[in-house]
Amino acid sequence: MAAQAAAAAGVGLTLPQLVMAAPLDELVERARQAGERHVVVAGGTGAYGDLVNRHFYLPFTEATGIEVVPTGGGYGEKLAKLKAMTSVGKVEWDVITLSIDSLTPDVTSLLRDLGDCAGLPDVASQGVDGSCLREGVMFDIGGGVLAFDKRSFPEGQAQPASWADFWNVKAFPGPRALPNIGNPWWALIAALEADGVSRDALFPLDIDRAFRKLDEIKPHVTVWWKSGDQSQQIFRTGEVVMAMLFSGRAFRLRGEGIPLGISWNGAPLDAAFWAVTKAAQHPNAALALLDFIYTRPKAHAEFAAESFGSTAQRGALDFLPADAKASSVLQPANWSNIVRVDREWLAANREKVLQRWSMWIAS
Repeated sequence: MAAQAAAAAGVGLTLPQLVMAAPLDELVERARQAGERHVVVAGGTGAYGDLVNRHFYLPFTEATGIEVVPTGGGYGEKLAKLKAMTSVGKVEWDVITLSIDSLTPDVTSLLRDLGDCAGLPDVASQGVDGSCLREGVMFDIGGGVLAFDKRSFPEGQAQPASWADFWNVKAFPGPRALPNIGNPWWALIAALEADGVSRDALFPLDIDRAFRKLDEIKPHVTVWWKSGDQSQQIFRTGEVVMAMLFSGRAFRLRGEGIPLGISWNGAPLDAAFWAVTKAAQHPNAALALLDFIYTRPKAHAEFAAESFGSTAQRGALDFLPADAKASSVLQPANWSNIVRVDREWLAANREKVLQRWSMWIAS
């Protein structure tokens, strides 16, 4: 156990030199001088991985000469493997991508401390507010938006615009849907906002108050969706008139011609981040890649259009089609309405909330 603890803390490992503040060109030069010819990234797979490769990995290699070696898997799978590799002192990955909800103290100890990202100048200058997470940088960003069917709430009439409106079944009648996907704090956040709690006073969550508010809306929630595909299907079939959806799923429905309205007002943040592992064998190349992904805003706009998502590169907004700009999470008015989950609160309360949610949803 002592050996595992030491390994987890980076003790006993031969770590390459920690890089301090340096612009992208300097990071690339340091990688070259250190003989770092490639960087191993545990990222996404499938069609998503192909998009990242085309828009970011290949251009990085073309610009720097540093090859990106992609590997990956699901978030849970990657995190378990990183912990296992760290425990035996043999970390094969330089960069890992994870969900922001996984950035808890037991995970941050496995990742390099980037401080305020002063060493990654493009993150600081080109990212949305809060792009630097200290132990990583945000990449995909979105949220649990309030989506509603405009066939039920057409233009020119009152339309739901807040979680208070979601709870207002008299003004906005019709069946609703909420997620049941292992992150009940999203529903708790919505409930508290609907009950009048100001955004800056949400955490620590008043769990009892949130469940009392959820009791009010429960009879009107006809679908507790368990997958992104299901959340889309219930709008295609007209089973519900409004729901909390992943923003990317809402935009996909719009792409299919479903007339959805979208509100970012109080949407819980849904984001993935890229981090350098504490025992990375190619740290200069890894840091150069993290900085590089915040350059080239046009590539981010193209990636967003093809993935129905968004990245944290704020300059991409200038390259989005006119009809996509207003509802983009990159719009300052939308980004400022996002709710970030308090990671320390989540680490301390995750299991307790999950257990209570399971009992409540089954009752």
